[in-house]
Amino acid sequence: MRSGEAGDIGNVDFTNGENGTVVTVHVSRSDDGMYTVHLMPMCDDDQIRVELHREKDLAVIEPSTSRPV
Repeated sequence: MRSGEAGDIGNVDFTNGENGTVVTVHVSRSDDGMYTVHLMPMCDDDQIRVELHREKDLAVIEPSTSRPV
């Protein structure tokens, strides 16, 4: 995640029933105009699934299929 002006980054915290943060999501725009979604889980990795809803299809990233870079 890059640092910068307050307008460059949006933050949303999602909480569970006990008001504990489950995941923080940041959306930022880079200098090349691309948007990047950053997920910062505050729970076990195997409790997070990412779904990318696109116009014609759906991409799902499961914990067992992702890889660190």
